[in-house]
Amino acid sequence: MPGRMPMRAMEATVAASTRLHLRFAAATLAVIATAGGALLWYVQHQEVRQAERNVSMHARYVVKSILRDELTAADLKAPVTGARRKKLDWLFDARVLVDGGLRVKLYRADGIVTYSNILALIGTEADDMGELRTVLGGRTVRDVTYLNREGGTGKNAKALEVYVPLTLRGASRPAGVFELYQSYAPVASAVRSFVMPFALLLLATLVGLWAALFPLIQRMVRALEGDRAARRSAELALEETSEQLRQAQKMEAIGRLAGGVAHDFNNLLLAINGYSEFLATSLTDERQRRFAEQIRFAGERAATLTQQLLAFSRRQVLQPRVLDLNESIVEIDAMLRSLIGDGIRVQLELEGSLKPVEADPSQVGQVLLNLAVNARDAMAGEGTLTISTRNDGDDVVLEVTDTGVGMDEATQARIFEPFFTTKDVGQGTGLGLATVYGVVAQSGGTIAVRSTPGRGATFVVRLPATEGTGAEDLVDEVVPFVGGERILVVDDEKIVRDLLAQMLREQGYDVGVAGSGREARALDGPWDLLLTDVVMPETDGVKLSRQIEARHVLFISGYDQKALVEANASFLQKPFNRDELSRTVRGLFDGDDARNVLARAS
Repeated sequence: MPGRMPMRAMEATVAASTRLHLRFAAATLAVIATAGGALLWYVQHQEVRQAERNVSMHARYVVKSILRDELTAADLKAPVTGARRKKLDWLFDARVLVDGGLRVKLYRADGIVTYSNILALIGTEADDMGELRTVLGGRTVRDVTYLNREGGTGKNAKALEVYVPLTLRGASRPAGVFELYQSYAPVASAVRSFVMPFALLLLATLVGLWAALFPLIQRMVRALEGDRAARRSAELALEETSEQLRQAQKMEAIGRLAGGVAHDFNNLLLAINGYSEFLATSLTDERQRRFAEQIRFAGERAATLTQQLLAFSRRQVLQPRVLDLNESIVEIDAMLRSLIGDGIRVQLELEGSLKPVEADPSQVGQVLLNLAVNARDAMAGEGTLTISTRNDGDDVVLEVTDTGVGMDEATQARIFEPFFTTKDVGQGTGLGLATVYGVVAQSGGTIAVRSTPGRGATFVVRLPATEGTGAEDLVDEVVPFVGGERILVVDDEKIVRDLLAQMLREQGYDVGVAGSGREARALDGPWDLLLTDVVMPETDGVKLSRQIEARHVLFISGYDQKALVEANASFLQKPFNRDELSRTVRGLFDGDDARNVLARAS
């Protein structure tokens, strides 16, 4: 046809425009990557220099305020051994190696190491005598290095190294050199915190450039879009099918990994929240205390995310208490109406003398929300949602009825299976009703469905009634107070066990710590309380509790443990704060009734 570009010419135009796209993209990417890399190098350089200055100030402070009075001339004449070495071990561990301190050394003037918290390094020689003489002349030397470049045991971690002249009390010139290794991890963390926002900014800049100039090239290739549409549609259909398969496989993998991830993550959150709480209560500067409280607030938000992850894997630790289902429904009524939209009428038919049940209030709310969302989708935005409660013998029955499209028998048979859904592709994951089933089953109840195609559906939840009363009014009667009992803390995470020991020692308890079952068994008993993690490499906490002589046992973990539930053991979920720990421990010592109240409260 006249005026129509020949196919070969069109293909040549497309090839040229593609090359232009690639050249422009490569050029802009190279320029921005170069500028970004230079800025990142500068940021890292400045962070390292500032960190080195901080470590130098800390080391000089240690020399002037601690070591010059605590050390003697004999400590710098010959390698320290015996009781003196143990005393120096305690001194450096308790007062010097804090906030990321890794290793210390004391050198005498000829370069021999007379003391180190790493026993294998005592008696070794300095690898750079010129550097040592510089320090003995009164200068401070600092560098970034690796912990075990001169020998030693343990992980060869990256560290900030500083040498400071050591002058003893009464002396006029340095008698030796003090060397301190500080963790490089905070520097790396600060750099990483800058990298992501900066990378996003660079990406946005790059995309902006492309977006401004690419349309000029795009107009040159629009003539081919019609010919490619059919093939693209077929490819998209195949991609959607493949994406569904990948999504199902990914969700299944996440479910399997969730428990283990949550365990390690909750250990970190326990330390973050615990130490930020200590920091907030110890600071007098209002601005700094506000910073510490923000750290704790972020940790608590992270703990909420962990609970959502556990809910997906059905390994969440439920926190049941005695409650009235009617009150739970009324509390969530406004949220339900807002969620399902104005086109659906909500009716509440609640029995007035409903028996109480024992369940987790937040999980009950989640059950109601999931059932309401399912009903909304079944009614396509118009209809009636009826929520009713009644007593039925020893059970309390909750029914959620909709006027939607209903289900046939084949669908009802699979409705609670994970990843099963009748919705269109991309409209649902099939996890809502599966989660409801898991929560109800974990609460000791059952759930069933009645439905007919075209006549709506009714979900029937049965929970066992209880004769108990809520524990909230009893919690305040138990007031933790300082005790003197012996407590053994066992956890394979050092940062966790050190935090727990500090919390308990503040309460006046005599605390021993162990990082494994072998270490715990080596300590002298008996103990008034064994406080142990459940999941540990050498042996689990349940087995350890049978091997340690202790009057009480309190298990801690980041997720639910079936063995503990079956044994009706005392259990505290990570992460927790020191008030929860204090109340729980005191409750164990003060009596079974108080213990049961506090366990439910925490």
